[in-house]
Amino acid sequence: MRDVDASQLSGRLLRVFITVYDEMSVSKAAERLDTSQSTVSHNLEKLRSIIGDKLFLPAGRGIVPSARAERLAPQVRRVLAQMDALLDTGDYLPQNDPDPFIIATNGSVLVPQVNRICRTIWDAVPSKQMIFRELGTRGNAETVLGRAEVDFAITPRPPSYPVTLRHAHLFTEEFRVFYDPEMRGPIKDVIDYSTARHAILDFGSSAKSIVQTALDELSLSRTVAVKVPNVWLLAEVIKGTDMIATLPRMLQSSAFQQLDHCQLPLSIPAARFDLIWHQRFDDSARLRWLRDTLMGVFST
Repeated sequence: MRDVDASQLSGRLLRVFITVYDEMSVSKAAERLDTSQSTVSHNLEKLRSIIGDKLFLPAGRGIVPSARAERLAPQVRRVLAQMDALLDTGDYLPQNDPDPFIIATNGSVLVPQVNRICRTIWDAVPSKQMIFRELGTRGNAETVLGRAEVDFAITPRPPSYPVTLRHAHLFTEEFRVFYDPEMRGPIKDVIDYSTARHAILDFGSSAKSIVQTALDELSLSRTVAVKVPNVWLLAEVIKGTDMIATLPRMLQSSAFQQLDHCQLPLSIPAARFDLIWHQRFDDSARLRWLRDTLMGVFST
């Protein structure tokens, strides 16, 4: 293994690396960093010589990260976050912050909320880049936040949180049963519900859903006909069939606006969506500004 002299690394080199990684472009990275392309390229070459890897490879008219760069990216984010925290004076001006805000969530579910977040951030900082990444299962939150790959996660509240994570309640949403009114009528009762064919979201979790838990308590089961990874595909799958889907009511204004919905005949709590962050960033002025802004979006 090649020896690397870590003393040659600097925050500037790491900042250049992660900006090129995010933008997948030297020119766009230079624009974000308010410097020249030649300066970015020079810093990249210096980092390449220190790391002993090309980091970025040509791909058509653009570039793609090397396998080593993919492994380095979350570590570099973590180091930069720690460096920022070290120099954090408690004052933060988002207009002077070149880094994007990165939020992990299951974006297809939170489409209306994502739009509200962007509008609110851009009202304060018109040039701020927003990055939304798919979270997948709720269990992924601790990993992506712990590695500083994202600033915050937004997800339905799990039964419990790891001790390393902090959370704040954003909003509560009732569940509804969605269906194609041209193919079937609304659900009449719990027996009608349990005997219907169901289409469900599947983010890869092995945990039992709140719906299945409620049915188990009634000694009932259901037939899951199809599992898909996002609500847009789920809506398309339901159209023209007698299948039903149980989802937060807010989706009636986005993916499920062409379908009808009815009351859920099960006694289950509404979905409580939380804002989640890692405990080590509790005192970060940058994340405190973003946290307060996000909380303000959902308080209205």
